Amino acid sequence: MVVVASAVWIGGCSIIPPTLDDTSLPVREILQHTACELRYAFVKLSEPQYASFKANKWLVAIKLSPKTDSEINGGVGSTGKSTTLSAARYFNSWALGSVGAPGGAVDAKGTRDVSITFKTSSKELISNPRNQLICPVDSPRAHVLTEHLGIGEWLVRLVEAKDTAMGSLAKLDSPTYSSQIFVKFGGNGSFTYTFPFGAAFGALSGSYDMDETLLITLSPDTTSSGTLVVQTLPVGGNFKDGPDRVTVISRVNAQEKLDTTTNQQSIINAIRNLPR
Repeated sequence: MVVVASAVWIGGCSIIPPTLDDTSLPVREILQHTACELRYAFVKLSEPQYASFKANKWLVAIKLSPKTDSEINGGVGSTGKSTTLSAARYFNSWALGSVGAPGGAVDAKGTRDVSITFKTSSKELISNPRNQLICPVDSPRAHVLTEHLGIGEWLVRLVEAKDTAMGSLAKLDSPTYSSQIFVKFGGNGSFTYTFPFGAAFGALSGSYDMDETLLITLSPDTTSSGTLVVQTLPVGGNFKDGPDRVTVISRVNAQEKLDTTTNQQSIINAIRNLPR
């Protein structure tokens, strides 16, 4: 009865953790700060020495993926014997589990996982129409993702390395930049109650994990890859000149490429975070 009651009690106390509030995850400040850093980076890369980067021709995706996990573990156990006489010749003893490892245990877990992707372009960030982007960010809340991320310095290094090492023989394609925060809270407790015929004991522990990932993805803003001229095959067995040449325009959906790159990097980050 004690084991069943404990299972019901722990199961009732185990709830899916709530979505992070603005104190733990200030979404507005993180988004605004990231956009400001990107704007500073694109303005810097608009200078003549970084012309190969083409700073005004990039699509940008900013993906924020917070995740919270909660876990509660609990259990009870007992030991006893049929007599309190230490010199008794005959007696019965029994145990449900052992001290430190309760005989009945329950492990309950809950997870909350959300994500959002904000899209813009380097052209919009550079021009900043109607002064919608206010930099620097002014907020009373302090958060590590609203501090200096270093995305501008990273992009400048990439462009300088490419120009110096390979020049026009190479081009930048879909650079990504990811920052992650993982915070874990935990606690545990146990008790042992001894009485003449034995002992009863129990244990309870819990944990709360908070995982916040900020992913920045860039993709070239291209709408077409050029014009192709093709010649159709002759009709049937009459090998005369075929129809006139047909012009085909090959188009690449830049937004789909940005989505694909963002999703791929998210999968890579998830694989890297698997326990080993």
